Amino acid sequence: MHVLVEASYMNSHWCAHYLRGITAQAKRKNMPVSVHTTTEFLDDPSFNDTHVIVLGSSLTWASRSMNLLYSRDVRPIVLAVANYQKQFPFASFITMDYDDAMRKLMKFLHAGGRTKTAFFSGNTKSSTDMQKVANYLQEGGREQDIFHFEGTLRETTDRLLARIDEFDSVLCANDVSAVVLMKRLESLGFNLPEDMHIVSFGDTVLANLEIHNIAVAKVKSVEAGKLAISAYRLLKSNPSISSASMLLHCDIYDYHYDPVDIKLEHTRMLFDRHVGANFFRDPDVERVLLVEKLLSGCDKLDIQILREVISKESYSKIAAKLFIAENTISYRIKKILAGAPGKSKEEIFDLLAEFLF
Repeated sequence: MHVLVEASYMNSHWCAHYLRGITAQAKRKNMPVSVHTTTEFLDDPSFNDTHVIVLGSSLTWASRSMNLLYSRDVRPIVLAVANYQKQFPFASFITMDYDDAMRKLMKFLHAGGRTKTAFFSGNTKSSTDMQKVANYLQEGGREQDIFHFEGTLRETTDRLLARIDEFDSVLCANDVSAVVLMKRLESLGFNLPEDMHIVSFGDTVLANLEIHNIAVAKVKSVEAGKLAISAYRLLKSNPSISSASMLLHCDIYDYHYDPVDIKLEHTRMLFDRHVGANFFRDPDVERVLLVEKLLSGCDKLDIQILREVISKESYSKIAAKLFIAENTISYRIKKILAGAPGKSKEEIFDLLAEFLF
């Protein structure tokens, strides 16, 4: 089974989650997986598959890939791109129900009396972000209150902060941008969520930390990857089925991580993409994603240990406080530091300190 990945998307946090779901489900079904960033594998004489999973965020890249595959009598199963089933009826799409999630987030804000909402940091290269923009406008948002990712994330944040007094809430395209915005607002003396509600789409460990007052529409990327394998198996075993698309619900989690049960009718709206800047290589995004990488394998005890160590507490006092052995602390810290080879312990702790307190 082959997976074609957009090269610029390959090393992103989001791609890693989709691939985790794909490889986990494929392993359960004893299916070998080959991941490619070019289409050269199609020219291999041994290639004889009828379906290929396509994973990327750019509609331009995805369109080109889908059309190329179809010209070779190969049906694409598409992940991480907005559902363009009408334009590409031969393709299967595994997508999040962003239409429904946007309505739930806006209703969540309105229920709290927040009606002046900005849309922040939509990546204009991402078809799903552009779908969120369309949904935001459909739900009453204004074009002039959209702050697309342009230049750098810091510059985009500065443009929003210049008008921040006009808003009582911010809807972020992803929770990486939400965490960056939250830190900037806190540095300016904002109390969150009292002074400003932040809501977002995503699935990062950072956004789910108890100290981060961000309401999240949880994007189930790992589950989507697993469903892509299910779609592949269904289509392979039933040649009469030309495509099989699926929508995943995004559960809404508030500041205390309780799902918010908001049931709304579902409609669909598509939005044309624009050319934009490279979000994935932005320095602030890279910093947040490095922290996410370091924390992704951490449990609650790891987070407690990190906070104590960063606070300059001795291992002996930490061990007594948490009822664990000092060797346990050393082992867990070493495991976390291994996630950022080439960086010193001091650099890593300084970076983590920004987000753990």
